[in-house]
Amino acid sequence: MEIIEIGKYNAGLLFDYWNKIGKDIPYFYKTSYQLFKKSLFDDTFEGMPIFSENKVFVAIEKGSVKGFIQYGLPTFHFTESGKITQDINIGVIRNLYYERTITDIGRELLDLSLMFFEENNIKEIYAFYHAMGMSCNGNHGKLHEKFSYIDKFLQERGFEIEHQNVYYICDMKKKRLELSNYNRIDISQLYDNRQKFILYDTDNNVLGSAEIKYIGNLTDSAEDIIYLVWIGIDKRVKGRGMGTQFLNHIIQYCLTKGYRYLHTDTALENINAQKFYIRNGFIDKGVTRSYLLKH
Repeated sequence: MEIIEIGKYNAGLLFDYWNKIGKDIPYFYKTSYQLFKKSLFDDTFEGMPIFSENKVFVAIEKGSVKGFIQYGLPTFHFTESGKITQDINIGVIRNLYYERTITDIGRELLDLSLMFFEENNIKEIYAFYHAMGMSCNGNHGKLHEKFSYIDKFLQERGFEIEHQNVYYICDMKKKRLELSNYNRIDISQLYDNRQKFILYDTDNNVLGSAEIKYIGNLTDSAEDIIYLVWIGIDKRVKGRGMGTQFLNHIIQYCLTKGYRYLHTDTALENINAQKFYIRNGFIDKGVTRSYLLKH
């Protein structure tokens, strides 16, 4: 087995493997090589570079890639209240993938990252940090349950599950839309691949808000996909079907712009949200997880 460091000059070694491991993973959107390379080395989150130091290594056996890891020192972190802070001392394993039958590769790649973090005196290490996912994956950074052997391996090495989400897809063309004209919806201008929706009643009181992200602008290829970042309804009007009405208007808007699939995810413990999505035609595409290792 040979371990090779990947840079912009030889990222092509990794591209075919990336497409291979992403098969059947809903947020591994089909992307161009140029945007894959940009996601790997020059990714940003809300205008900020994701990493100040960024390492990528592949494991090659018999001339083909059998695994890879990406890790580094991020430029930001989220506080417990969800606010961005740049006063940090954490490490992030952004990607770790390897062939199921070759566990030695996973061990050697992980040890590379842990040695790096030890040299940099990093005590708090995250793996598959959600918001630091590849932009060509819509920034969804968690590990899909399809890779159960990697989940098991990380937990055996002391990583604890930090968050778990359920990923959903709705075929908007198949959804029956019942629309109400009693409320007003304002739609913001497109900014940073996103648009915000605000739902008002007839007295201009805010009843709900939502945000969508245009995946096609990040991938070059996923032109029929929209990502629903969030949707929320004021608790005073919950239980009246307002969430479904609001969602239907958002879907109608997306359909008129030529999109077909609406992706979203929600926390595994958020049972109410899961029921809402299933009730509105979303299909469960699996659980995704992020991890934390504390020394």
